[in-house]
Amino acid sequence: MIYSVQLRWMFALLCILSLAACGQAPPSAAPTAASLPTSESEVVAQAPDEQATAPPAAMQHVEVLRLPGGDFGLPSPFTYSRGPGFVRMSFIYDTLIWKDSEGFIPWLATEWTVSADGTRWEFTLREGVRWHDGTPLTVDDVVFTFDYLANQPSAVLLGGTLEIISSVEQLDEQRVAIVLEQPYAPFLSNIAGTLPIIPRHIWEEIDEPAQAATLELLIGSGPYQLTQYDQASGAYLYEANQDFWLGTPYVQRIELVPVADALLSLQQGAIDATGISVDSSVTAEVLAPFREPPFAIMSTGGEWNAALHFNLAKGPPYDDVRFRQALAYTIDREELVQRVLLGNGEPGNPGGVAPSSSWYNPDVAAYAVDRERAAALLDEAGYQDTNGDGIRTMPDGQPLDLQLYFDGASMARTAELLRAMLQEVGIPLTLRPNDRPSQDALTADGNYGIAIIGYGGLGGDPDRLRQTFASTSRSRSFSRAHGYANPTFDQLASEQFTTTDEAQRKALVFTMQELLAEDVPVLPLYHPLNMHLYRPEVFAAWYYTPGGIGSGVPIWWNKHAFVTGTQTGLPMRDGL
Repeated sequence: MIYSVQLRWMFALLCILSLAACGQAPPSAAPTAASLPTSESEVVAQAPDEQATAPPAAMQHVEVLRLPGGDFGLPSPFTYSRGPGFVRMSFIYDTLIWKDSEGFIPWLATEWTVSADGTRWEFTLREGVRWHDGTPLTVDDVVFTFDYLANQPSAVLLGGTLEIISSVEQLDEQRVAIVLEQPYAPFLSNIAGTLPIIPRHIWEEIDEPAQAATLELLIGSGPYQLTQYDQASGAYLYEANQDFWLGTPYVQRIELVPVADALLSLQQGAIDATGISVDSSVTAEVLAPFREPPFAIMSTGGEWNAALHFNLAKGPPYDDVRFRQALAYTIDREELVQRVLLGNGEPGNPGGVAPSSSWYNPDVAAYAVDRERAAALLDEAGYQDTNGDGIRTMPDGQPLDLQLYFDGASMARTAELLRAMLQEVGIPLTLRPNDRPSQDALTADGNYGIAIIGYGGLGGDPDRLRQTFASTSRSRSFSRAHGYANPTFDQLASEQFTTTDEAQRKALVFTMQELLAEDVPVLPLYHPLNMHLYRPEVFAAWYYTPGGIGSGVPIWWNKHAFVTGTQTGLPMRDGL
């Protein structure tokens, strides 16, 4: 389906496709943790003195920035998909606060305070902000946003939870209070910095927003407006909002272009920057030309992973910890790094947190390859080779039938290697490839026994562990662990949720990682290095956002850089 108000762009797109034609790179590295202040009503942040350095006079704006496309849904708060979809949506909609290269910065709110007990947050809105249709953005829109999203099951709340909110109150024409039922440690990152503020006058009469998939409804306050979206090819066209509250955006036009080979497209000038996808098999020789002008490479530790999920709700063999540990001892994660990522990454951390994160516990069970120990665990659990054919059976003698579901476009190599490794200990594996949307739907619904799932956010706030693994979690995410229930883990997850002292919270999170590594409801396989290749002559203000964009999306496309042309601060920009 094509949503369009500018057909002329398709002609330009066809010209680009003659050079290269659909790739999407995943992702990842370094978190920021927000701990609440301890004073009675301490100001957490306020607007800077507009002291950031503006771009050089010779480059007061970039006319067009071309990036790899890929479909992640219409970028409405109700229809986007995954982290890349959130980033696409963030170009259109603003949040109360945002991040630059150093951490949280004012955005729609110029300042905010929090009560001593961490349950009341007050935000002062920026004056003069207007929606794309010219209507003023008001405190009433903020109150409406929280109420509306809380009552919409289709709302995509990336990393956050609105169940913790008791009320949202308008204090005056510029101030709003958000009252929590209890302290919520990641409030800034997972709600204030992630929840898109939407206009009451657009959505108030819409009962089923997920079905309202039209370009005309995408009225935000953000720096860009989506003027074209081609779902089939994954092409998006964004035009700058010339009336943006911070001034005219530095990047005037963002084109997300479908390409078959992102590196070749970068070389040929069809795109101006790209990441590296898991399935691209990029060698040092392939990367070498991009280390020299007119190109450059930035990289950071991986906050994305490919993980082997066991659905414990399906019963044997997945609900037997000895079986899961046996597979962990069997799978050579270092070999996966070398053969899938060609060395550009790290073995997965069984604790579920990226090694680049400050929340990472390096002392969890590592599961160095030990297939003799794996065989002993399988024998002990009753999964034995009873007839000498090299294939194990279930304890009741029935065939051991493992169906491995995965995204066929990006995980085929990983799946093949896993099948070969498991054969070493007599475990047969049948491969079940899917397209990404089907795979996401299948894993979200728990319709699998074992699956490879790729996702980021492992460097963001560690409350992600609670949302993913706690038996009380209401997460509907495709990355949700199914059937796992450990009362000790649940108790720790609940405690860290409300613990605002960072040292105390870190101790809780470290223990949570130890339990996950011991229980192995999920085995992270590898964390790809997060590389970003680009043309500095087109755009040079790239940076990796600490802890990821929003609640942890490990992508380099921060709208702050596109708007300001800088890595820090909020310099006001004049018109072109």
